Amino acid sequence: MGKYEGMSSEYLRETYIPDVYQPTIHAIDYSRLREAGITFLSFDVDDTIAPLEKLGPDKDAVLLFETLKAKGFTVVLLTNASAARAAGFAGRLGIPGQYIARAEKPLTKNFEELQKRFGVEKGQMAHVGNNIKADVASGNVFGVTTCLVRNIGILQNALDIVSRGRKEGHGLREELRERGLWRKHHLHERGDQYYQLGETPAYRKREE
Repeated sequence: MGKYEGMSSEYLRETYIPDVYQPTIHAIDYSRLREAGITFLSFDVDDTIAPLEKLGPDKDAVLLFETLKAKGFTVVLLTNASAARAAGFAGRLGIPGQYIARAEKPLTKNFEELQKRFGVEKGQMAHVGNNIKADVASGNVFGVTTCLVRNIGILQNALDIVSRGRKEGHGLREELRERGLWRKHHLHERGDQYYQLGETPAYRKREE
C-alpha cells in the first residue's frame, strides 16, 4: 500500500486541495480574494515569485507587489529559503523586513507568527506557493486560503529528478487524480483545470 492509499478522501481533500490554481502569481484574480475578505497575502519565494536559479524578482513581480499594496493588501514573504535571500527579495519587492525565512513549511508555526505580528485573522489570510505538500498543506492545515501556482523554475526540477525527490509528490498527485479529488495537468495539455477562488475546475464539472 502506498503512503497515501490509507488516508481518507476527506483528509486528502482538506489537506492538499488548493482553493485557487493558476499558472503564475500574475494570473491569480486578487480582486476575488479581496471580495472574500482577504487583506493579507503571504508568498513563497523560490519557483513561485522567481526561479530558484535567479538572484531576485523580475520587474513584473515588482510591479505586481506595488499593485497589490495599492489595492490595500498587506504583502509578506513566507519562505523556506535563507534569511539573506528572503531579505533581498523583500527589499526589491518594496516590503523590506516583511518576511519569515527558514519557515520549515509544511509546519504551520510561522503562519501563527504572521497572524500575531500583523494582527490578522485566518479568514483574512491567503498563502501563495508552488508546492502542494509544503505551501498548500501548511496553509490548509492552518486554515487560510491557499493559492497554488506552477513551478516556474528549471533547476529544482532537475535536482528533484536526480534525487528522486519527485517520486513522493508524483504519488500524491496520482492518488488525488485516481480518487477524482484534484488534477494537476501537464503544462501543455489542452482543456486545463485552472480555477479561481470559488470556481469549480473544468474537469470536475465534466465528471459531475
